[in-house]
Amino acid sequence: MKFETIIRRNRMTAEKPEFRQMMSSFLDKVMELEFTIKSNDGVYSIYLDGIKVYSLERDTCKYNRHYYASTITSDKLEQLEIVLYNFFGKGGQGSSLIGKAVD
Repeated sequence: MKFETIIRRNRMTAEKPEFRQMMSSFLDKVMELEFTIKSNDGVYSIYLDGIKVYSLERDTCKYNRHYYASTITSDKLEQLEIVLYNFFGKGGQGSSLIGKAVD
């Protein structure tokens, strides 16, 4: 079940155990793909090779692709987009997954 669905259904907040468990599995998956994650005031910044490629707002679960991500040719970026889609649904600003179905 995607975060997006759970948030709408339960008005989930960071205090609920289900949210923490799903967020933990998301962070583990992203780190498994060898990305670096930094958190600042509820916003997760996701880096690949020192370049900020995505940001994710913890409270709203909206993610945005950053301009510098277009300079990266790694397949890992596509894998990250699929992980983001699977956990949070359609992408935010700049995401190549807006309006696309991903298997």
